[in-house]
Amino acid sequence: MFDWRIILTYQNDLLQGLQTTLQVSACSVVLAMVLGIIAGCGRMMPNFYVVKGCLLYANVLRNIPAVIKVFFAYFVLHLDAFLAGVLALSLHQSSYISDVVAAGIRSLPKGQMEAALCTGLSFSQGFRRVILPQALRITLPPLTTQLIQVVKNSSMVMLISLEELTFMTQKIEHETFRGMEAAIVVTLAYVVVVFIIAASIARLLSVVLLRRSEAPRSVWTEAKEEASLCAAIAFKG
Repeated sequence: MFDWRIILTYQNDLLQGLQTTLQVSACSVVLAMVLGIIAGCGRMMPNFYVVKGCLLYANVLRNIPAVIKVFFAYFVLHLDAFLAGVLALSLHQSSYISDVVAAGIRSLPKGQMEAALCTGLSFSQGFRRVILPQALRITLPPLTTQLIQVVKNSSMVMLISLEELTFMTQKIEHETFRGMEAAIVVTLAYVVVVFIIAASIARLLSVVLLRRSEAPRSVWTEAKEEASLCAAIAFKG
């Protein structure tokens, strides 16, 4: 029979574990997004060495198990457990995020960059103001999966004695042999966190699409009109 009173006895430990899980996940998500966007954009640059370097970054990190990264950061680099966990999770997931970002950029018509250049923007300005915002909007759904994966992978930091949710489950099991009750509660906690992330991004996506539909003129429309004007002038000349 289940004894749910054990959850009340260890509620402070479970809340502390949830807080640690959220902190590790939040820091890892931010860093992974930054690194992933940089690596994904780098793969679309005109510089050969930048492209190959970003490809190497993604391929190497993607093929190293996340738990090996955790152990390397903690036992080899001798980082604090929290920093080691954040660094390992960020590097691991950023390699996948770079693929998503690069795919989003490739899905855009090439004429949009040409249109941006015709308006007088430099390559970096056109990429930052025209290409990247569209790519990120397109990649919001697949990026949701990557962010959720960070939360699930955060359970691995228990291997370096960081007291997150899974660590607390093991603690309850060792002290009371009531690990099943703790596991059920922790599983529900993960489900709630993941649901909140998915719902938040879905809401963000709906707001972005709504604003796009309500906008009378977009940057891309203006850029295309400017490009058409430039082409007409050049043809007449």
